[in-house]
Amino acid sequence: MSAEEEVVDAELVEDGELLPAVRPAADPVPAARPLVDRHTVLYPGQLPARPGDGPTYSEQDFYVSEDTAARDRRKGAANTRYNRSSRVALFEQWCAAAGRVAVPCTTATYTEYGNHLIRQGLKATSISTYMSLIMSAQPPGRRPDPTLFREHLATYRRENPRGNRRKRATAIRLAGVMAMLGTCDERHPIGIRDAALLSCGYGVLARRIELADLEVEDVTVTDTEVIVFFPKSKTDQDAEGATVRIKDRPDLEPVRRMRAWLDLLRALGVRRGPLFRALTVAGTLQSRTVATARGDFLTGHAVNEIVKRRAKLAGIPGAEKATAHGLRAGPTTDMAAAGVRGKALNRRGRWADDSRIPETVYVRMAEDEEGDPLEKIPLYRPPTSEYGPDLR
Repeated sequence: MSAEEEVVDAELVEDGELLPAVRPAADPVPAARPLVDRHTVLYPGQLPARPGDGPTYSEQDFYVSEDTAARDRRKGAANTRYNRSSRVALFEQWCAAAGRVAVPCTTATYTEYGNHLIRQGLKATSISTYMSLIMSAQPPGRRPDPTLFREHLATYRRENPRGNRRKRATAIRLAGVMAMLGTCDERHPIGIRDAALLSCGYGVLARRIELADLEVEDVTVTDTEVIVFFPKSKTDQDAEGATVRIKDRPDLEPVRRMRAWLDLLRALGVRRGPLFRALTVAGTLQSRTVATARGDFLTGHAVNEIVKRRAKLAGIPGAEKATAHGLRAGPTTDMAAAGVRGKALNRRGRWADDSRIPETVYVRMAEDEEGDPLEKIPLYRPPTSEYGPDLR
């Protein structure tokens, strides 16, 4: 076949026209796999999600404002935040000295630190609390397994039963409160404040931080009672609030004492904000410009110190162990001794209706004062007859 006779099997084109480029054969692109796992639930007609579905997020979608960040730093009770930060700091120091990573830590590190606390001879309840704070500091999804540590702690509890005995604060009962009130010079601002705090603290069965957190707006004084509103408490973390009414009585005189303190605050220019405040020796408001984050609010520790100082001045039994919690334990014990039981006792102290604390602690304490029930059994007297004692 000549060149002229050669047939080309090709598409005819006009002069100057280009043929489309031939695409080389390529491997087929695999279809994206559906994003499903064992927790996926699909409804009739619904297709599983695939990579690329949904919105495309930018960097801005992952940032929060400084206000939100500050609120996150304030979450939880102040004393819990303090305990968590201090315990985590000690854990981090121990890890640094041991050449271990603190956050996120391994199960071995978590277990070994727990045993480090055990070797120090701390109470099992304290160790458990500290380790829980450390666990909460670990990022979710990367937390260590606490099972082994808990087994070691359980062994420690069994081997050291006496070391786990709880020491309870001195219960400051009515007689003790009256003695402490007697140390308050109510002609001086500090004495007026302390008298109001003691009579109010006994009347509301308050925890120390609850007293420290009270504001002027939370208190209403009438001719017959002091009405105290607690926005939140340990057993009211959702801050639904609770109102406690302190009926006036001629011994504690809560109405007169709280009214005197509120009048003094107004004279000092205070009409709202923290109720119990720091005072100078001269009786003026103490400057709080360099105070902690609590500002004009007293700390729970400061309330504790006021109660401890008054207890020592009054010379009440156990004054060296007295704390503000005694103003909660004391009236609860007094009510139990007066026959108050069950829900009435729980609700007055703002415990949950089913809490066993008042019954097992304070009721038992009051019953112990009544003497040993075994002593109520009459002394044994052997039967006698005209022939003398029956010795059979």
